[in-house]
Amino acid sequence: MVKLVAVDMDGTFLDDNKNKSPEFGKVLNALKDKGVTFCVASGRQMASIKGEFAGYEEGIVFISDNGTVIDVDGTTYCISMFEEDLSKQILNTLKGMPDKKTVYCGVEYSYIDSDDELSIRNAKLYLPKHAIVKDFFEIDEPPVKISVYSENGYDSDFKQLQDKFSDVATVCTSGFEWLDIVPKGSSKGVALKRVQEILGIPREECMAFGDQMNDFDMLNQVYYSYAMENAVDEIKQISRYTAPSNNEYGVITVLKEFFDIE
Repeated sequence: MVKLVAVDMDGTFLDDNKNKSPEFGKVLNALKDKGVTFCVASGRQMASIKGEFAGYEEGIVFISDNGTVIDVDGTTYCISMFEEDLSKQILNTLKGMPDKKTVYCGVEYSYIDSDDELSIRNAKLYLPKHAIVKDFFEIDEPPVKISVYSENGYDSDFKQLQDKFSDVATVCTSGFEWLDIVPKGSSKGVALKRVQEILGIPREECMAFGDQMNDFDMLNQVYYSYAMENAVDEIKQISRYTAPSNNEYGVITVLKEFFDIE
């Protein structure tokens, strides 16, 4: 019996216009009636995720910043954060990539160091709680995640960052234009394991949906693993099942069929 359902947001649960299925409320209530916990796991900050689910928060578990922060029953847990020397090394490397936009992510607030149109647009879309700073090194709190945006998508700079820091941090794509760097050993899968421990639910009774490489560990942490039809090939290869695309609200389609929801 499945007792926990975890879903990625962008490219998985939301369609390309960032909309939820109109049937979500009905399905969520049905899951609650069946004793199933719904969990949202995203690379976004906590405030952004909760904003997308305003009015539905009660009983939902939230995993933010690619697994570094979780919220269970209103209690926030910071799973991991960067040590100062490593975060400085990453930030200094990014200074040498002027065409990239950097986001410094704290537990509650995120920070950008530019007020150009592109940076502000991304902040408004993904960072409800953000501030503009002149220098990231002036921020008092250590980052839980450092995100890098490339307007032209995955490129040689992204590969350089992966090659340089993969031994000391977890580096993965979060959509075509974003690269997320989190402390070594952090991932949605590690966070989901913590949630499973808190709730006392074994992985055999868990289901998850994803589309990008930052969903890899989460899908491996459950038995019922679903790759979206629009997922990258690596995610399809490690998932047991396939769901229709995000634009077809494939998550809702599978949940209705699996849990016999009319």
